[in-house]
Amino acid sequence: MSRWMINASGHQFSAATIDELKKLAKEGKFAAGDILQPPGAAEWIYAAELPELTTMLREDFDEPAASTGLSPILRWGLAGVLAIAAIGCWVYAYGLSQDMPQPEDLELIGGKSGLQYTEVLVTADPAPLYASETATTQVGTLPKNSKADLLGKRGDWYHLKGNGAEGYARITDVIPAYFFADGPTQLQFKPLYYPDQFVTVVNSSWSLVPGNNNKNVTNFIFMIGNNSTFAMTDVKLKATIKDKDGKQLEEKEVAVEGVLKPNSSTMIGTLKADPHDKTAIDRILTEQLFTELMGTNPKLVDSWVEGVDIRLDSEGFDGAQISVAEVRAIPPEEMPPAK
Repeated sequence: MSRWMINASGHQFSAATIDELKKLAKEGKFAAGDILQPPGAAEWIYAAELPELTTMLREDFDEPAASTGLSPILRWGLAGVLAIAAIGCWVYAYGLSQDMPQPEDLELIGGKSGLQYTEVLVTADPAPLYASETATTQVGTLPKNSKADLLGKRGDWYHLKGNGAEGYARITDVIPAYFFADGPTQLQFKPLYYPDQFVTVVNSSWSLVPGNNNKNVTNFIFMIGNNSTFAMTDVKLKATIKDKDGKQLEEKEVAVEGVLKPNSSTMIGTLKADPHDKTAIDRILTEQLFTELMGTNPKLVDSWVEGVDIRLDSEGFDGAQISVAEVRAIPPEEMPPAK
């Protein structure tokens, strides 16, 4: 029996009927900005788009309910007032903990000099950039009120590029451009700033690689699902290795080549390096990218294996978990034309 699929802040669960879906909405299990997949459908929609849930959803964006009975003009007027009020309240609250830019210094969204949706506004004075989210050595700084390009999200950190440097800055040191947009636009662009909430590892399994020379090599088989309307790329996966007692032994990261198409899932595999080329290395790819490469070189099928081999440094391995460490949403203007 088909079910309603729900993705709430990266956590997936389901509901058997529309009544069960309404019950979960009333209980606050998901909000207006979370996404749903109707039974038997391939596309995902925002919860706010489902009329049956209008009066039950926890609002994560200020947006008037569709069932107010007001005319469309009045509803959109009210939406504008609420959006402005929400921004004002947010800026006030945010300013209690950070030194916010003055209105005359603030560049609005759009135009040649305005803040673009692929950028963030720096509020710290200045915002330090680090080589990684765990590093203590700075690789640069971002001046207050400057703009930086968004390259990805990793936990509570943004991967940014600006002021001649590239690194990781705390989310609390910047403001994403979409905070200054209206409610519907915020819903639309949420995956751009929180891509890790929409990309998940599914159907994962692991097994030890046989052979005397592969004592500490483990093969992971899994797929990656993209539950947003944005294409995703620059995926970095983290394998957390544990012993029989559930104690963490080590973490390994692998970078995945390829683009995750909107509202889709793909197998992850390895394109084995040419054994005769000592400088070549294995490539971790999406199956979608491998299919594209096969179009120009069909012989690559002999070098393709499903899954990813990870060589461990520790012993006592008894379990593992694969998760998304970092990912970037691709703005529509960066996507190549469909063939």
